[in-house]
Amino acid sequence: MSNTLYTASAPGKIILMGEHAVVYGRPAMAAPVHQVQATATLRVEDGAGDLWIDAADVNQRFALSAAPTADPLAQAVHLALALLQRSAPGGELRVRSTIPLAGGMGSGAAVSTAIVRAVAAWAGRTLPPATLSSLVYEV
Repeated sequence: MSNTLYTASAPGKIILMGEHAVVYGRPAMAAPVHQVQATATLRVEDGAGDLWIDAADVNQRFALSAAPTADPLAQAVHLALALLQRSAPGGELRVRSTIPLAGGMGSGAAVSTAIVRAVAAWAGRTLPPATLSSLVYEV
């Protein structure tokens, strides 16, 4: 049985000005914070049945096929697979982050970005920034 790894990451962010303005569709000035990041590692296993999502930072481990509809980790995977017109591989998607949760540093967006990038890498694709942003925004 062969294992193949696809890893992607995304940094945290800070909004320097205009943080509340974005709620009203106005521009803001943001900057990446590379000292903290989210990482998604997709390990594809030949012959594995389901894709397991392991997010130890938030105490979650579940099979994609059994994930609640509203689960954001599963949503990121499902949206990426739909865009790429692929079925989920068998194996494990391991999600880790050093970005503080609920700290205003974009942990949710970074996790979603890392997941979508890892799934796209598995499919042999690099998504354009606008497409990636649209998927992450939907999550």
